[in-house]
Amino acid sequence: MGATYLDDIVAWHRRRARDDGRDWRARLDAPAYAGPSARSALAGGPRVKVIAEVKRRSPSRGVLRAGLDAPDQARDYVAGGATMVSVLTDGPHFGGSLEDLAAVRAAVAVPLLRKDFTVCENDVLDARDAGAAAVLLIVAALDDDELERYHELAARVGLDALVEVHDEDEAARARDVGATLVGVNQRDLRTFEVDPARAARVAASLPPGCVRVCESGLASPADVRRAAEAGFDAVLVGEAFVTAADPVATVGAFAAVASRRSLAGTVKVCGVTTVEDALACAEAGADAIGVILADSPRRVAPERARAIAAALEGRATRVAVFKDQSAEEVRAALAGLAVDAVQVHGPLEAGLRDELRGRGVRVIKALSVGEGEWSSYDERRVDAVLVDGPVPGSGRRHGYAGRAERPFAVPVIVAGGLDATNVAGVVSATGADGVDCATGVESAPGRKDPAKVRDFVAAARAALARTGEGR
Repeated sequence: MGATYLDDIVAWHRRRARDDGRDWRARLDAPAYAGPSARSALAGGPRVKVIAEVKRRSPSRGVLRAGLDAPDQARDYVAGGATMVSVLTDGPHFGGSLEDLAAVRAAVAVPLLRKDFTVCENDVLDARDAGAAAVLLIVAALDDDELERYHELAARVGLDALVEVHDEDEAARARDVGATLVGVNQRDLRTFEVDPARAARVAASLPPGCVRVCESGLASPADVRRAAEAGFDAVLVGEAFVTAADPVATVGAFAAVASRRSLAGTVKVCGVTTVEDALACAEAGADAIGVILADSPRRVAPERARAIAAALEGRATRVAVFKDQSAEEVRAALAGLAVDAVQVHGPLEAGLRDELRGRGVRVIKALSVGEGEWSSYDERRVDAVLVDGPVPGSGRRHGYAGRAERPFAVPVIVAGGLDATNVAGVVSATGADGVDCATGVESAPGRKDPAKVRDFVAAARAALARTGEGR
């Protein structure tokens, strides 16, 4: 690739880094970031998540909004429904500063991205010290060693890394360092043109479990809908919001777009019974968390379910689980309960299914291996199937052999006796798109063990990534 617009900017930052006399190793003992996780905030949910950017100017357009007040702008973004705020801290090219980032941190509670050209360890640590939840790593600006080092350092100090890519080769490099939060820049580095079709291809090449962020060229809700159809979980938008006459309303319109993200790659923990356990599971990295509203030792009362759902908003996909209940019973249980997906064991009325999906609630149909609807169910009108044994929640393994035994047209989430020690083998044997665990991560019935959840999530995510690469 020839010289690009990025090269001069990165060269300036490398000169800046060379002149930075601080010893980054001496800064490692400062407290790690302990605020809300960027990745957890962006994963799951019925709507596309919006990262709204505080951006004073750009090299191509100059000043975007004269007299922009960074904290006020960020407050408007959050009022409009932004899940996360990005703050440009590059001074010479974009007019930003670390002071802007610190001021925004004091003004809003949502996770923050330090948007800058990270070219040294001190850049990562400056992001931590200014209150960012995530740091940007641009693959095109870094060699493999730098990308790996800064990605590992970010994790060490409690930060997520948004790894930005432009093409499939860069996406492969992001995958090689274990990136699970990836931004796909729609702008071509050579021509500066926006190419949504290329971005969609790049997004499709990312492994299951990766949170996908669409960047650049998003000027309207229609652009966000197109990104959603391509499988993006979130969009990062700057100029359209900074230049809007009413930023609150503009962000709100973007944030209202329904997500179309497949449930492929989902690592789900089911049967949480307390807010404390639910939050611990989200922090441990679970993509989806289930509350059971059916007859079960892990059944929760409606008020407890509402409290858990409220606590998980923006942190994980919230799943309400039902078994052998009528459509009227399901509707009644869902009244006043904010969930992102519904999982149904037993009969599922077509009218209820279509009603839920029309509201942006994803539907997971549970099927027991070899029983009842196993062979005959037409899954094309649901978002995923969950393959379980005859007694859901029993912790017993079953013999599902994968798509060779029973092919499905939608993502397959496998459950039944899973834990950190066996999930890799089950995913490999079945070709599962996602996994679901309840008893395997518990210290007692209905009580989740955070350490077991972390181990399960790590093992499951690695196994799902390997399966995705083989397809």
